Amino acid sequence: MNLKLKKLENASEIWGPYKIEKPDIEGAIEYATISLPWTFDRMRYGPKKQHTVNDRLIHILLGVLNQTILERVLTEKGYKCSKQWKRYRDSDIFDFHVNGRKYDVKTTHIYSEYSSKVNREDFSPELLMANKDYAGPEWRHFFPVMVPISQLTVDKIKDAYIFGISETYQDIRHIEPKKLDKGFWCAAPFGKAFFFMQSTYVIRRREEEGKGFRVRISWKRNQRSLIGQRKTATLTIFGEWAGERQTEKIDLRESKTLISEKTFSSLSCLRFTHPAIMDDFDQIIVTVENDFREIITKPNNPRINLNDANFEWILGKDSFVNLRMPDDYCIWWIGFIPFTIFATTFPSYPSYFIPHPKDMSINVPGQAITKVKEKLEYLSRRREKAISEGKNIPWPDFVSLIGKKGRINAGLLVAAQRFGRPIGAACYFYPPFGFQETAIYVLPKDLYCLDFLPK
Repeated sequence: MNLKLKKLENASEIWGPYKIEKPDIEGAIEYATISLPWTFDRMRYGPKKQHTVNDRLIHILLGVLNQTILERVLTEKGYKCSKQWKRYRDSDIFDFHVNGRKYDVKTTHIYSEYSSKVNREDFSPELLMANKDYAGPEWRHFFPVMVPISQLTVDKIKDAYIFGISETYQDIRHIEPKKLDKGFWCAAPFGKAFFFMQSTYVIRRREEEGKGFRVRISWKRNQRSLIGQRKTATLTIFGEWAGERQTEKIDLRESKTLISEKTFSSLSCLRFTHPAIMDDFDQIIVTVENDFREIITKPNNPRINLNDANFEWILGKDSFVNLRMPDDYCIWWIGFIPFTIFATTFPSYPSYFIPHPKDMSINVPGQAITKVKEKLEYLSRRREKAISEGKNIPWPDFVSLIGKKGRINAGLLVAAQRFGRPIGAACYFYPPFGFQETAIYVLPKDLYCLDFLPK
């Protein structure tokens, strides 16, 4: 990308803030409610708990929503953009093309309700630019521009990254349903239901054999909630059949069991119209009638049958997440950087892990703990193989960035899991214990003004 570029220097050069328009959120909801089985879980949320699969659903929604807003903004500025949301089964679905060039769009979300709790200033472009060249270790003034290392690929290298920052006051993952809130309340399957409904190989086998499953729904009233008039609500199934999106609405009534008329090969999520009307002790129980009986074992654990229909997916009042964003949702587009420049710049910065136990405001230096070292070794092997095949790989040999006593000599923010909780480097966007995936970073001062994005 040999073009005339200008470095980001002033807050006035940042685009935004931009608000959501109705077509933005409608398109994002449409994609998020069908694509979950086919979207890589790069944040490693996992399928074990209801809230983690719901977090994945929100993460997908935000990615699509933000790209849709960016497409609208760029189009208004005279750019030609293209994306392929309808091809949700494709691994390259998030390729974002602008005037013939391929970009990777990265956004970070701020929940400003936590600012007073963690003693950080409220976000503004001016605050970002005042700290544009600060490389830590104090996390409240540290604004890294990050790319997860799991997204470094030798096959489909992008021309550049575009970075944005979105914000809401409330943590959208924890908003509770209220009567007449007009929310789009959804829940994704977890546990055994996840494996049965969202394993992609099983989905394809069902479609090949022409045998799927029907969804059975029961609204069970606990003994403590039997007093009062029986309530009704509509539940919408978002799934697939024959490689196409398929939905079905079911009118539920308390203490009744109903079964879908349509046969599904997958189930991405369910929408419940009014979770607020549920009693705290009510349960919606989801099971299936399965016509495809083949045993299909999990590749890395043959004891698990991915096609095991013997499960109950139990939903309560607090099992749903709202896919309609709050009215205060906004996003700033802060800049872009060619991939080759990003790849040669990040090694000049320090690495960090968790905040120091004696001073939680300061990150400790990053070290190549076992799993991180394995990741870096894997990336180096992929790089060497790609180079031997004649490919041009701009990022450095990651193993060479590991120094004495495992110290990492590059801009790498380390994340790990401890006792089932994410731990990792803190920064303005991720206060202590919020960082979930190891990433490489540069700083806002390394970005280029979006006004100079090639046309």
